[in-house]
Amino acid sequence: MVDHLITTGSIQSKVINDASIQNMKIFVQAEVKKALSTQKSTAQLLDQLGMKNSSFTLEQRLQTFILGKYEIWSEENMSKSLKDIVPPHLQQKALDSIPDLSHFIVKKGKEYFDSAEGKRHLEDMLDDFFKERGKLINLIQLFIGNEKLIDKIQPEII
Repeated sequence: MVDHLITTGSIQSKVINDASIQNMKIFVQAEVKKALSTQKSTAQLLDQLGMKNSSFTLEQRLQTFILGKYEIWSEENMSKSLKDIVPPHLQQKALDSIPDLSHFIVKKGKEYFDSAEGKRHLEDMLDDFFKERGKLINLIQLFIGNEKLIDKIQPEII
């Protein structure tokens, strides 16, 4: 009769060796390649593995993770200026885009105030302004005659 002592160390030395680790790596790489090349969605793959409603849970966990990282980042950077946070190349890109952005804003503003909706909005704002200042509108009407005030102000704004 032969007595052998079986310990966790002896099992680990037999199972966890360079050859078995290499075989596990090859197996995992093959499985990952298979999973990445499939046409199935992530939710379908997780359902196939027995994880029902996993896309909802995964989305919740991802959202919680991202929000947590954002809160940590914002606390760390709260006292810093934007110039300290944004990389120089992005700062330059933002500066370079200012002329195009301002041109776009002016163009859209002109289009809006030239439209019927824009004119109506301006007229409402003027009416609200002069409701609070009663006699001022009468004085202005003396200077501009019978024309509507909006017809004088709208072209100036545009």
